[in-house]
Amino acid sequence: MKRGVSIAFFCFLLVALVSCGSLRHASSEPLDQASLDGYARDHFFNEGIKMFNDGHYDAAMDLMTRSLDYDTASAATCYNLAQYYMSLNDRNLLEQYSDVARDLLLRAVRLEPDNYWYRRLLAVGYLRQNRRQEAIGQYEEIARRFPGRTDVLITLAGLYDDVGDYEKELRVLKRYGTLEDVADELKFQRFVCYLQMGDLDSAYYESENPAEVIELLMNTTRDMIEKAETQIDKARCRSLLDVTMNFCDVVSRHEPELMAPYTQKSMAYFWLGDNEKAIEMLGKGLKSVRTDADRASIYNLRGDFYHTIGDTDRMYADYDTTLMYDPDNINVLNNYAYYLAVEGRNLTRALEMSSKTLESEPLNSTYLDTYAWILFKMEKYREALGYMEKALRYLESDNPEIYEHYGDVLYMCGETEKAIENWHKAVQFNSTSPVLDRKIRERKYIE
Repeated sequence: MKRGVSIAFFCFLLVALVSCGSLRHASSEPLDQASLDGYARDHFFNEGIKMFNDGHYDAAMDLMTRSLDYDTASAATCYNLAQYYMSLNDRNLLEQYSDVARDLLLRAVRLEPDNYWYRRLLAVGYLRQNRRQEAIGQYEEIARRFPGRTDVLITLAGLYDDVGDYEKELRVLKRYGTLEDVADELKFQRFVCYLQMGDLDSAYYESENPAEVIELLMNTTRDMIEKAETQIDKARCRSLLDVTMNFCDVVSRHEPELMAPYTQKSMAYFWLGDNEKAIEMLGKGLKSVRTDADRASIYNLRGDFYHTIGDTDRMYADYDTTLMYDPDNINVLNNYAYYLAVEGRNLTRALEMSSKTLESEPLNSTYLDTYAWILFKMEKYREALGYMEKALRYLESDNPEIYEHYGDVLYMCGETEKAIENWHKAVQFNSTSPVLDRKIRERKYIE
């Protein structure tokens, strides 16, 4: 950048001298160098601000640098110049001048240690350089000097969470909660801190609804594990899942009659491939819960597990018990009826159960498909066709199984071309049917 005093400055100086009465002979003594430097500093500073506000950033930086040349102890000039460097749009230049901006801000803070904005921008600069500990130090100092700034406490709590210092995060949250009278609203954040620290009893006392919290944590951690790309990330997520499963045990100790810890931990075991522990956990739940609704839910879940592992006898037994406690359980009635239809057994009972689901939800495409499939197995093809068409009419999302069933019914009704057309649709919607390709290739229904 070019140095020296510009013509504009001489014009400014002339005006300043006139305003001081020089030309009116109020004083014949010339201004001293300090005064001249002060005028120059202020002129370049103000012009720099104006240029920056007008979007002329290069000129603004040049003018502000000249102002700093005249007064290296101006905290405001250091701050503004640092701000300009940190506003550069070019990423390479932004990185190139990041240390310059930081040094300017450090100088500004040394000159005016009680200026909130100087310290805050310095902290932001540290964060941009990924120097979290230095940023935390600045935010801590800001919180000490400005104890009423709750926005600083929120930022500080987040930084402590990022670096895993949960004890300090808890202290900051306590300060924030006291200042804003929102201690109760921070219970979940405190809960997460205690969970990460392994203090599961304290975590329990911070959870207003342990059942909802457990479900949220289980779903979130399983989703995180599935989406994790590296083995390190997967290991971290798995560690959090283990903590959540341990938290289930703590909740069961405090509230043994609560269903969620047993069902959620059981689903976690099942998801991890430990079927024996999954079923064992549900057995513990059945001994502990107190209501028929909870017992029905556990038997239902265990029946679903047995279906997944192919133990149909135990599946039907658990579904029967579920219906004993909850005769109108629509989900179980539909699944039970459909599985009977697939096996071609006890179709009369299957039709009775399926009809109950349609009485409850007559426009549910899944329930309509089940009813139609039972009619298909009973060789009532034309009647089944009407229900299949209705199922497709109310279908909310593409379902390959329903399209395959529709093709099967059409074939049995003598409409082979339309059947093949719908079998192709099932393929397009990623069907996993093991016989679908053969149906299309051989142009006929295959059991």
